[in-house]
Amino acid sequence: MNTEIKLGFCNPPEPVYLYVKSGELSGESYLWYHFNIEEDKTIPVQHRGLTGYLSELRVTAKEFKKKENIKLDIVVTSDEVYVIRTGIETNFAKSAIR
Repeated sequence: MNTEIKLGFCNPPEPVYLYVKSGELSGESYLWYHFNIEEDKTIPVQHRGLTGYLSELRVTAKEFKKKENIKLDIVVTSDEVYVIRTGIETNFAKSAIR
């Protein structure tokens, strides 16, 4: 992997948020998805794996349906910065922090 780091002032890259959920769309199964807030639409990611460098683990509180939910954010630096967000009590989160 050839990662070129340019020095100086710049706008930091916007992270791509990925959510963990297996599903199927048009006969194709997926494990990850993006969520487009403007269109209120789930966008499946067809790739089964993500490679990169783990750069951060953080616990985040998010409000959903007027309740506070605790999430695990796994930040992966790759071709872009990805934030994999999952519920703290999910099997995925428990496996990731073992």
